[in-house]
Amino acid sequence: MNIREFSNLIDKYKQGKCSLQEKELLETYLKSFQKDPGEWNENEMGNQRIIDAKIYSEIMKKIRKEKVHYPGEIFFSTSLLKRAASIIFLIIIASGILYISGIFRQKAPSIVWNEIATSRGEKSTISLSDGSRITLNADSKLKYPQQFYGKYREVYLKGEAYFEIHHNSAQRFIVRSESLSTIDLGTKFDVSAYPGNKTITVSLLEGKVRVSRDKVGGTDEIVVLKPKEQLLYNKEKNVGSLERFDSLEVVGWKDNIYKFENEPLGEVLSLLERSFDVKFTFKDKSVLAQKITIKFERNSIKTIADVIKSLTGIDYKIDKADHYNEEFVFGKTR
Repeated sequence: MNIREFSNLIDKYKQGKCSLQEKELLETYLKSFQKDPGEWNENEMGNQRIIDAKIYSEIMKKIRKEKVHYPGEIFFSTSLLKRAASIIFLIIIASGILYISGIFRQKAPSIVWNEIATSRGEKSTISLSDGSRITLNADSKLKYPQQFYGKYREVYLKGEAYFEIHHNSAQRFIVRSESLSTIDLGTKFDVSAYPGNKTITVSLLEGKVRVSRDKVGGTDEIVVLKPKEQLLYNKEKNVGSLERFDSLEVVGWKDNIYKFENEPLGEVLSLLERSFDVKFTFKDKSVLAQKITIKFERNSIKTIADVIKSLTGIDYKIDKADHYNEEFVFGKTR
């Protein structure tokens, strides 16, 4: 549809002369350009001040061409008023039509997205175009653009990652993880947001981050974290709590260090299963509630299993598993 056809269809629509088919065509066409009225997308629309100036200039040129002078007064033709109304109508409901009408032809950069996923027992380090580095934990997924454009640098996380962000106050870095958004304010931080967990955890090591809850129509700020503060956000109850944390317990995983302080054995084993792509099975499930304090530093999984055996007093055997590297079955004789 060219601009002349579009303008004619707009006139018919305003006069109530559109057929049902024409009305559906127009509404579908406008919907394809519809933007969030609360946000100007610079990636697609360009610099807002520049575009405002171009729109104003174009309107004024059209007015100058068609105004009729009389002594002491200025009158406008009917066709002029119709065009002005059409221009205002277009600006309000379909900003995107400016590309087609020729008021400006600033081509929006095409965003190319990358996605990297780690399997169980695997970690990966990603260097972004802005110089930031992200370490992705096992069984996690990160979606990020090849190049950042516009006012924000956004990435999408499922699982856990450690972020070392190159700060840019003019282009905030945002981590989207389920219902939470973590906004970098000059930072090193960790986000743990595994879909199967009841809690999303945001832990700040250096700098400052703002954590917000995403909702329809905007965001709702929860907290601005200070160094060594950790937000524990309960996804079911939509509430969060703050705690202090030990850096090794939270981000030791990126250096193959696993430290646990008075943690239930079941939770310890769940983390180790993901990190080493193994399965721990206990015949006596009550053992899993036993709390332990321990640190594994670059140990093999066999050494870790031996330590668990010494802590629980339960022997194990190693079976081959269909979906894991190995299965350590505790409570069965060799």
